[in-house]
Amino acid sequence: MAALNNDSLDDRSIKNRMDETYSQGYTINASLWREGTIDKRFKVGDQNLLSLMYGDGSFYNRRRFYFNLIRRHINMVAGYQRQHRKTSSLIPTGKEDQEIADAYTKLSVFSERKEGFHEYFSQAFENSLDVGFSLLHLYSDYSNDPVSGDLKTDFVPYNSVLIDPFFRKQDLSDCNYLWRRKWISKQIAKQLLPGNASEIEKMRPDGTKDGKFPIQAESINNNQNLFTYDEYYYLDTRPVDIIVDTISGETSEWEENPDDTEDEMEQTLAAMPWLSLKKSQKPTVKLAIFLGGRLMYEGPNLLSVDRYPFVPILCYHDPDITNYSWRIQGMVRNLRDAQFLYNRRKIIELDILESQINSGYKYKVGSVTDEAAFRQNGQGFLIPINDTHEMSDVERIDPPGIPQSMIELSRSLADDITKISGVNEELLGSAEDDKAGILAVLRQGAGLTTLQTIFDKADFSQKIYTSLRIEAIRKNWSNGKIKHIIGRPVDRKLRLANTQKFDVAIEQGAFSTTQQQMELKQLLHFRELGIAIPDEAIIRSATIQNKNELLQALQQQAEAQAQQQQAQAQSQAQQDQIKQIVDTAKAQADIALAKEREASAQGKIIQLAEIQSQTEENRTKSQLNLVEQLIKLEDMQISQIRNSLEIVDVLKSKQSNIIPLEEINA
Repeated sequence: MAALNNDSLDDRSIKNRMDETYSQGYTINASLWREGTIDKRFKVGDQNLLSLMYGDGSFYNRRRFYFNLIRRHINMVAGYQRQHRKTSSLIPTGKEDQEIADAYTKLSVFSERKEGFHEYFSQAFENSLDVGFSLLHLYSDYSNDPVSGDLKTDFVPYNSVLIDPFFRKQDLSDCNYLWRRKWISKQIAKQLLPGNASEIEKMRPDGTKDGKFPIQAESINNNQNLFTYDEYYYLDTRPVDIIVDTISGETSEWEENPDDTEDEMEQTLAAMPWLSLKKSQKPTVKLAIFLGGRLMYEGPNLLSVDRYPFVPILCYHDPDITNYSWRIQGMVRNLRDAQFLYNRRKIIELDILESQINSGYKYKVGSVTDEAAFRQNGQGFLIPINDTHEMSDVERIDPPGIPQSMIELSRSLADDITKISGVNEELLGSAEDDKAGILAVLRQGAGLTTLQTIFDKADFSQKIYTSLRIEAIRKNWSNGKIKHIIGRPVDRKLRLANTQKFDVAIEQGAFSTTQQQMELKQLLHFRELGIAIPDEAIIRSATIQNKNELLQALQQQAEAQAQQQQAQAQSQAQQDQIKQIVDTAKAQADIALAKEREASAQGKIIQLAEIQSQTEENRTKSQLNLVEQLIKLEDMQISQIRNSLEIVDVLKSKQSNIIPLEEINA
């Protein structure tokens, strides 16, 4: 922040504006501060509070007991939020914006975890349960990064803020002003206002008491070694350049990026003549900083965004209620009367119980040697009796017994606190026999209906805060820092305002042991269903010591198994190769044997053909001999010839049984 010359600043106008703001808003805000203080005292169990609230001082001065049931119920809701902390992820409206959304998700998660955002969010959430209202403040810290700064979160309590009491929207877009006061030392002042270090060195902290913010601890304790540090935010407007696409009709604000040249806009308009430039006014939030009542800065807020760097965490907010002290409430507000009645009933029960020891005696005058014996303290004291009197002359007055109905009434009052708060163990617990963590989530979600509005408002506040963080990253972080976080060159679209088209989703994250165990149960349940969940994923989700060593051992085991499998694969490949060679040789031997058998069959066929040919030749010779014999018998009688022919036929029929050569070849 550059040094400012107070002589050149007209701080009278802004001071007058702040004084007017305080006059208008103090009465209404003071009612919230007063009720919030009482809520806090009820939660912590202030023993002096009950007589102050309900009168009957003599009764409570006699019995300063406080049986605190409120803190337990608040801790149950706050503890549930801590066990189910959520993370923010960006969802693009179109597929073309997925890469930008993923980059901003990495940037947001990096910033959240580096600054410990979730702890501050839990603190603000618990404070809202107490009094109904708290703030998260996003600011840049240039201690380690003097160029871009690191985004950090601060929890702002209810009694440190004077806010426009008529705001309705949770993003504070309709809030006209917000004044925050804190008390800092001179060294911290130099860190917050580095450009004014020389001027701050000349100032003396005097613990200025101007009557404002009267219930702050520093203001009440009269600390003279601190400065009052006031941040006054207010709605205003600023001039903007609007680029109009005359062809499509789209408009967007021209924003100067850190890497732009001085004439970047002129070059763009010259290269794209269909674009035109228009001047306009845009709503924005400005800031004035006072240190010890002296104006140190006035101008745009330090995040360079056009909205408040604050996001409220609200428990119960009914903006239509006219009484501001009841417009914003926490869980404690409606538990105060039940806590008072329970505490009073317990004190009465203790009085009755203590009266059982000795509620008094009745005696005849002169029957005891010393009447002071009746006023002894403690139990089992002795009362000496004159020997001229009977023992019956002194009788104990038996105290009344504690009615059973009184004990039941106390139990009923304790149950009323549980019913009013909407909290009990069954709603926030789960059965131990659940095999899957997802079943526990479903069971808790079904039972948390009475508290769902509180958690939904908290989710919405986280959603608004994430969008504020993204805008601050886009406006303040350099390309080099963004590249280092996302691990790749920065896309130019990441810097453009008109490309910020995505929504913020608030989802469960593994920020607590309970969430990690639930994730482990889910992974084991999925493995039981048959889904191939890697062992590394299960071990990473387990809440055990020496997890890295176990993962390393598992990796070494996997590498050894991989090497063994590779050796087995090589051995199997060699065996397969040998088997292939053997099979090939066997096939070749079978082929040779088949050819040999074929050649042998052909030889047998030729041999059979020769035998058939010889048989044919012998048959022909036989027939020829037969004809010669017949010719010689010419002179024989015809009957003899017929007989001869029949004999020939018989012989032919017998010879026909011989297999022809053609059939053998076939």
